[in-house]
Amino acid sequence: MRHISVDTVIIGAGTAGMQAYKTAVENNADTIIIEQGPLGPTSITSGCVPSQLLHEMGRQFSSNSTPMLTMTLYGKSADKQLERSEILNSVRNEKRAFLDQYIKEFYTIPEDCRIMGKAFFIDPYTVAIEGTDTTISARSFVIATGSKPYVPAEFQRIGDRVITSGDLFELKELPQSIAIFGTGSIGLELGEYLTRLNVKTVIFGKGEIGHLTDPKVAASALNAIKERVFIVPYGRFTTMEQTNDSVVIYYLDETDHECYLKVDYVLCATGRIPNLDELQLETAGIQLNSLNQAYCDEETLQTSVPHIFIAGDTTSSTRSNLQKALYQGKIAGANAATYPRLYQTCNMPHQDITFTDPEITVTGLSFEEVKQRARTGHKFILGESSTADNTTSVIKGYRHGLVHVYFDRETQLLLGAEICAPYAQQMSQFIYGALYNRQTLDDLIGYNFYHPSAFEMLTEAFEDAKKSFKLLGPVA
Repeated sequence: MRHISVDTVIIGAGTAGMQAYKTAVENNADTIIIEQGPLGPTSITSGCVPSQLLHEMGRQFSSNSTPMLTMTLYGKSADKQLERSEILNSVRNEKRAFLDQYIKEFYTIPEDCRIMGKAFFIDPYTVAIEGTDTTISARSFVIATGSKPYVPAEFQRIGDRVITSGDLFELKELPQSIAIFGTGSIGLELGEYLTRLNVKTVIFGKGEIGHLTDPKVAASALNAIKERVFIVPYGRFTTMEQTNDSVVIYYLDETDHECYLKVDYVLCATGRIPNLDELQLETAGIQLNSLNQAYCDEETLQTSVPHIFIAGDTTSSTRSNLQKALYQGKIAGANAATYPRLYQTCNMPHQDITFTDPEITVTGLSFEEVKQRARTGHKFILGESSTADNTTSVIKGYRHGLVHVYFDRETQLLLGAEICAPYAQQMSQFIYGALYNRQTLDDLIGYNFYHPSAFEMLTEAFEDAKKSFKLLGPVA
């Protein structure tokens, strides 16, 4: 039996795990990181890296009159033009460079500080490595094992014609047709990119659009998406079955009319679930909710067992992204290294960006969160502006789009924003900075954005909110 004793153990070497390891070491903790494999964070293997590569290819392909495109990625021009059949292979080649960089970084960790293997708890202070005689004890742990796509049971029975986003990037070549189930960021982005690449694409949803919770912004976003992609936002499929090398789908549209379609593949983009089922968390005493997710204190990132922290996609939060994983990894690593002293708290504004055209963003508190806050007595003011009144948006042909900003009615403090508009990504970065610096409406009303630009929509939304303040007066 081989037993190791250290200060801190990091389980998982993805985005959050690697950041947690670096931060723990910086805080002078004797730290070991354990990775089950295969090496590579979701962002590189099936997330933003391959998705953005496909985005760039779709953008160039759709503006090209021939079924060829010259790739220009991150400032590097390719030596040849790509046939449509070569696109996915090119994505894999390009993302390999990112993966190689990550693997190289992992192996710079001293050999006695990294372990390849599957870890599981045998008590609150000890983990074992499956298939070995190795156990490791520590005074603190960080769980950062990431997540995996959720595939509902009714899809699983279809067989190998049901794929996830990760599977898509491993196909030999682009399919001729595909049905995407899910209208979150992944479903909407891939639906648009594949459509641009001449893949016959339909997106099925259950009413939600991205991470939007504001009904008016969501309706505007849906209208904008419909101009570019075939989407059935409220479709209900009645039958789905595999026939030879295709999938047949019968569904009811918004008017309850039964429709039929046949596609090469069904892509399931219905969410992700944390990779926790093999860690034997019950042995460590960690409480799980009804969805088998671990409790997580959103400020300290502690689980129900105070010396065990959790970060990244492994948390129960449905609003996860790479930026948040990095930040949480840093907080969890610092708190684990200094436990029982806790110096770091998670207080970053939230940010969601869906890279469609136009872009969709939620920054800070969502509309639903602002409403929940209002139920406790904290009233809010909403400011609105539309692409229809913005010169740049009109010139670029954007007929649909809204900016909604939310302010606390009593303090005039900015709370958040939901946006569907051209350059929404950049607007979201501005809102993020304003939230971080705790700016008020009076602070923001003074910004004078260049004319003509889409940013003027922010000015208009701030001015609209100011009018509401004047009309409503102070909180009684």
